[in-house]
Amino acid sequence: MKSETSTDIVSPEAAETAALRLEKEGLAQQVKRLIKAEGKLYAYQEELDAQLKEYKDLYALNRRFNATFDIRKVFEYSIAYIINNLEYERVIFFEQREQSDCYAVCTFDGYYDQHEKGAVAELVITQDDPLLSALQEGAECIVCSAETDSKVLGESRSRLHMNEYLIYPLCSHKPPHTLLAVGNSAANAEFYHRIGSSDGALLGIGNLVGLLVSAVENHTFYANMKRAIEQERCAEAKYRSIFENALEGIYQSTPAGRFINCNPATAFILGYDSPQQLIESVTDIESQLYVEPQRRRELFGLMRNGVDVKSFEVEFYRKDGSKMWALLSTRPTFDDNREILHVDGIIQDIGERKRAEKAVQDLNEELEQRVIARTKEFVSANLELRQVTGQLERAYGELKATQSRMLQQEKMASIGQLAAGVAHEINNPMGFIISNLNSLKKYTDKIISFTDFQSAAINTLLATAGTHQVADDVMEHKKALKLDYVLKDLDSLIQESLEGAERVKKIVQELKSFSRIDASDCKLADINEGLESTIKIVWNELKYNATVNKEYGDIPQTVCNLGQLNQVFMNILVNAAQSLENQGEISIRTSSDHDNIYVMISDTGSGIPADKLNRIFEPFYTSKEVGKGTGLGLSIAYDIVKKHNGEIQVESEVGKGTTFTLLLPIITG
Repeated sequence: MKSETSTDIVSPEAAETAALRLEKEGLAQQVKRLIKAEGKLYAYQEELDAQLKEYKDLYALNRRFNATFDIRKVFEYSIAYIINNLEYERVIFFEQREQSDCYAVCTFDGYYDQHEKGAVAELVITQDDPLLSALQEGAECIVCSAETDSKVLGESRSRLHMNEYLIYPLCSHKPPHTLLAVGNSAANAEFYHRIGSSDGALLGIGNLVGLLVSAVENHTFYANMKRAIEQERCAEAKYRSIFENALEGIYQSTPAGRFINCNPATAFILGYDSPQQLIESVTDIESQLYVEPQRRRELFGLMRNGVDVKSFEVEFYRKDGSKMWALLSTRPTFDDNREILHVDGIIQDIGERKRAEKAVQDLNEELEQRVIARTKEFVSANLELRQVTGQLERAYGELKATQSRMLQQEKMASIGQLAAGVAHEINNPMGFIISNLNSLKKYTDKIISFTDFQSAAINTLLATAGTHQVADDVMEHKKALKLDYVLKDLDSLIQESLEGAERVKKIVQELKSFSRIDASDCKLADINEGLESTIKIVWNELKYNATVNKEYGDIPQTVCNLGQLNQVFMNILVNAAQSLENQGEISIRTSSDHDNIYVMISDTGSGIPADKLNRIFEPFYTSKEVGKGTGLGLSIAYDIVKKHNGEIQVESEVGKGTTFTLLLPIITG
């Protein structure tokens, strides 16, 4: 056994001192580590504060996105965010033109010179442009920093008016519908957020692009439910704001029957005040929510087979115990063993639809009963309808007979009006013919008397010798009878009577030409001649208050029933004369082209109000006083023109006059 020496023995004080020294060194090392950790913690805190502010700004921006359906507003909000929050100098949005493979600038902003703005506004990029080749190959974005030496990217600097830039596609499919370009000019790059390809450099713009992708696709493809659900799910993973502002109930649950997460809409649909209250209150979805628990087992059976369930109708209990119908769309997430980890779903309240379906079902049942009852009524009503039909047929026959009588009445009215005018015109020459004939009778009596006297005188001369006295008596008797004046005026009376007879003959000829009594069928005729004869026939209606201006064109003859057309001209001319309250003008113009003859009759009368203009051709419609018109004149005129395959048009202005235009096709044989 080795003996212990004095040097190997350590005193308790020394041992304690050494232990304290070691403990001090350990504490010193811990303090150093704590100081380093605290520095890192501060850095992390600053980074988290910056990220929190960015997410708050993104949340506010997303709320503005959700508040509008105008994609241009979304772009404007994004430009302001990029310039003010992300601190890039220039921003351009490109949008694909309809039915084109080109992208054109739809909006842009930033710090540009005036000459640069015009060039940027007209910028166009085709889908096969080499600049976009990286996007076509699957790249998330195009990055061109100030140090990039790529020829393709470098050549686009002048086009974009950016020395460094990023280009993002704002759509998940190819080719993208919208492109976003941000960057800086060479002169001002040092004052703005520099372009780089690191995750940190791309984080801010990447977060915004994520929001913009969702906004663009929500506006463009919202009708596609599957993509909308996927967008909501992806957006929920990135941005809580989209998840919270969704209108549909969005939730995530465990197979065991607990909610993992849900949005406010889910809580509202199920009658809870908040998502947190719903998550805490409902610990077993199957027993607490499902009115029929086996429906949840059916749902999970479908999902275990790998099916994304859509439009699965279930009846749920709300918080207050009331029942409501919901439409579920679910998508399971599986682990490596094909066991369901959790379920993502969407809930829609279809209570209104169910109530409507129930109402429709009840209504259908009620309608079936009504149909049975009404069928019986219809059978009975059918018999009555047949009786009414017979009565209507008889009434229709009576109406046609009445209409025929009214048409005849209008014709008789026209004939009466025509006769009155003709009578007036004939009375003038017949007046002086009768007067002349009376004078001629008196003259003849005087001549006969003188002849008798002269014969007696001659007999006296032959019987007596006082011839001188007899001759003086004869001359005195001749002078008393004014025989010299009678003989002088006799020729004038006969000439005037012959002229009057010729005028009567001409009036009768004009009347015959107007009425075409001897030609009721269609034949070649001169429209100008028909107008002229009609004017002479109705001259008595026109001459007192109208000045008639005639401008007959060189028009061809056409096959027509001129007698019927003369009736049209007469009705329009008489109406024109009656519209002139005082002295006015009536203008008649004719012209033709290759296919048609045009007759235009205008007056400076009182005109026709606009509310009555579209009714003037209706049968029995008249604006005249009672007893002064049947309302069939223009209706008959319209029918006559239509029978000639023509058109009749009217333009009128109250206080200025009316113009009727007749279009008659040229038919040469």
